Amino acid sequence: MALPSRAGSPNASGAKPAVASIIRTIPEGDEDSAPHWSRLIPAWIVSGVIHVVLLSLFLLVTVTGSAATAEMDFTTIVGNVQDDAKDPLFGVQEEGTDPTQEVNYNVPVIAEVSVPGPPATQAPGILNNPNDNPPQSMPAPDGFKQGQFGGINDPNQIGRGGLSGFEGGYIGGVKGLPGGFPGTGGSTRQQLLHYNGGNTRSEACVARGLNWLARHQRPNGSWGLHDFHTAHNCNCKGQANRPNDMAATGMALLPFLGAGETHRGVGTSKLYAKPVEYALGWIVKQQGVDGQLGDGYSHPIATIALCEAYGLTADPKLKGPAQRAIDAIVNWQAANGGFRYSPKQQGDLSVSGWHIQALKSGQMAGLHVPNQTFQGIHNFLDAVSTADQSGLGYTGPQATPRMTSVGLLCREYLGWGPRHPAIAKGTETLNKMPPSASLKDMYYYYYATQSMFHGTDEKGWATWNDKMRDLLIDTQDMGNNPDARDQKGSWSAEGDAFGPQMGRLGVTSLALLTLEVYYRRLPLYNRQLGAAKEEALKR
Repeated sequence: MALPSRAGSPNASGAKPAVASIIRTIPEGDEDSAPHWSRLIPAWIVSGVIHVVLLSLFLLVTVTGSAATAEMDFTTIVGNVQDDAKDPLFGVQEEGTDPTQEVNYNVPVIAEVSVPGPPATQAPGILNNPNDNPPQSMPAPDGFKQGQFGGINDPNQIGRGGLSGFEGGYIGGVKGLPGGFPGTGGSTRQQLLHYNGGNTRSEACVARGLNWLARHQRPNGSWGLHDFHTAHNCNCKGQANRPNDMAATGMALLPFLGAGETHRGVGTSKLYAKPVEYALGWIVKQQGVDGQLGDGYSHPIATIALCEAYGLTADPKLKGPAQRAIDAIVNWQAANGGFRYSPKQQGDLSVSGWHIQALKSGQMAGLHVPNQTFQGIHNFLDAVSTADQSGLGYTGPQATPRMTSVGLLCREYLGWGPRHPAIAKGTETLNKMPPSASLKDMYYYYYATQSMFHGTDEKGWATWNDKMRDLLIDTQDMGNNPDARDQKGSWSAEGDAFGPQMGRLGVTSLALLTLEVYYRRLPLYNRQLGAAKEEALKR
């Protein structure tokens, strides 16, 4: 029997045969043998109906969720930081970047034209790069995928960002605002580090210190000054004599942010994204309806962390909590313009120093701070200053080096530059009490280093920095004690002036912030540091 020819093709005689219709008949009363209704409906119709139903459910959930404020998303974090941590975070001691490897954006930070190219897709530091990308030891500069400091979400539009707004510019201000957040990832951090006097040894200290902090974080994202050693049952010593979890969490979180580590990750590195995310979530959960985050010390420290996290990421979920915390400080201010342990209490300079830092962090992040608040601070600083304004005291003009270091930084943040006679004379006071192994006062070093960084010339800063940087490098615990190997990466609180109050966790946090001074904030005043950079690179 001959096979029928394909429909539509000529047969042997050349004529096209008729195409037979195929009709399936169903015997009457045999419903079970009938085809299912879904077989009679084209598949694309079924698919379309399913997608419409799913889309409707998605929109219903989205609309319902939008009734809550955006920032409340931070209070719904589930799980704990240890569940998300990878083994390298808690086992391998990071030693910092490889000083022998060139970066892929190795140009000065301050230049007439400086437009980065698209970031390389190859992971940093990989040898024998199959994609033939430029060698790199750091991710691309901050801004890519985040919309800050010249970066923009569309890689084809790199370099076309505006001067303000979230896309391609600093939040609410101009790019690279003096004293602002420079975007401390990638080559930006590398350049600022060497330009301002840091080196690979100081960065290795920062890497070890961040690892130590991460290993001592509680499962819920917080830290403790008095019981940090219980997080992983470690053998660390140096617990504070009283609890203050909010202050501890804020202090421990700040060094991560100072190094550019955010909950969104930095470039291709997200090593500490989860610890930062859980810490921020814990802080927001504790915030009261009045915006407060604890007492006179813990509130401003935690506020600085919220403001810096918002300033670095422009995450809208953080804007509400950060602004409420700033508003609480505005309402906290006493009649004399200062701040103390509780709202409206006549201020002292120690507590006021943290509040003033928080207000400036909020302002740099684009949040609202009333001008009259700063005017009140000016009045308070005048009241606790000596006649020539170069020295400052705790609650009056009885000046001490420690309070002078706090007051000078506050003055610099409020507009006094290195040429102001009081700043120049005040730094002379600090130079009479330079960093030394015999002087254990991390609180003083934290403030004095920032004061010198913003308020001295090239020579003055280099003189102070060489001593401060090397002292911290030499005194970091390297885990050589077999009975306390878990202390590797931290600094001892023993013998420190505020050791009993801060403990090992507080002292370590301030030491890290001091080593991050090179890139945590842009200098308030331009300073040529080529010589310092070259000297640092030789170390």
